[in-house]
Amino acid sequence: MKGSPPEWALLIDETGRYWQHLATAERQPFVAGASQRLPGKAIFGIATHDLISCPQWVNSKDPEIISQLVSVEIESLGLHRNAGPGITKDWTPLKSNGTRSLIQAVAVPWALSELDQLMGDFVSFCPQYSLFPPPPDSIVFWKEHRKLVVGYTHENRWIHVQTLDLREQVSHAVREANRTLLELAARNILTPPSQVVVWAPSEGRIQQALEKEFELPVFFSPFPSPSPATSWKFEPHQISLSRKSRQSRRRLLWLSLAGAFTLVALAAAALLDLHHLKSVNRDLESRIAESGDDATLIESSIDRWQALGPALDPLRNPLEILHQVTQLLPEKGFRLTSFEVQDFRTILLRGEASSMASALQLRGALERAPGLKDYVWEIPPPRSKEDLTEFFATGTYRY
Repeated sequence: MKGSPPEWALLIDETGRYWQHLATAERQPFVAGASQRLPGKAIFGIATHDLISCPQWVNSKDPEIISQLVSVEIESLGLHRNAGPGITKDWTPLKSNGTRSLIQAVAVPWALSELDQLMGDFVSFCPQYSLFPPPPDSIVFWKEHRKLVVGYTHENRWIHVQTLDLREQVSHAVREANRTLLELAARNILTPPSQVVVWAPSEGRIQQALEKEFELPVFFSPFPSPSPATSWKFEPHQISLSRKSRQSRRRLLWLSLAGAFTLVALAAAALLDLHHLKSVNRDLESRIAESGDDATLIESSIDRWQALGPALDPLRNPLEILHQVTQLLPEKGFRLTSFEVQDFRTILLRGEASSMASALQLRGALERAPGLKDYVWEIPPPRSKEDLTEFFATGTYRY
């Protein structure tokens, strides 16, 4: 059992279901048919009439093999249940003989109706009889509500339990218990008991019936107090389904929260980034405003320098450009009729050549001239006019 030990147990006796505090023996009523919460950390004692006990010898000590054999034995009894996630069968070792092991297998082949009325999680589910220390080498009788239960023990271990029908005479139930005893002895599961114990107030008629049937001393004693120590592991299907449903809802909730947190984080990051950009923008605007007068002065200086550029830069001076162009004219057969520089950026040339060859010679010279490399030339094909060839060229400053 996980964590601190349980404080309560949900048990059943001749009066029916009840809650019992494991330390103080305090009892609280269990109201059948009414929804109620667990009084605290509790064990669910599975009533004997909800159990099927199967003691047997198995030729193995391997827990895995034993578990498989138990499943086969339980199913051979016709105890099939609808598939589900719960644990509805378990076994406990009793003793070994060489390679053989004596075990008690227990199955819970049907739903536990009391669980539908309870709100809360039990620490564990275990056979109720396993909560009570058995008298050694005994046959033990007690009542669980309207059922008579008989348990068989070897030394200080429970070996087998069964529920008997009380609708007939007590002698018939006692005879059935004796038949089970003989069967267990024949299968070498149980050695002959030394006594019969009844967990109930003394009653002469029952004592006589038991002594006559078993020929053993009969002792009456109060119902013992339960002990939380148990190694059984059961979990009904409805409990497993409920737990898995809660886990799924919890997982979905965490995923939703994680998604919401991610969205919030992204939104916060976006807001922070926007705030940062606005801050940077305000800083830039402030710096621009502070530098406005200096920028105006610098811009004015740049304009003046650009205006003076053609005069200061020999390559852009109109006279130097005219000189560069005249250097390219053929020695004979070409006359420059017009030269113009517009806005210190565009050169317009017009001329007349005595032949088409002279005009084409000047075209190639202009495009290859090192002194005019900062200009892009657009020169349409020369045109013949009477006995001359007209030449026109436009040069545009690159920068």
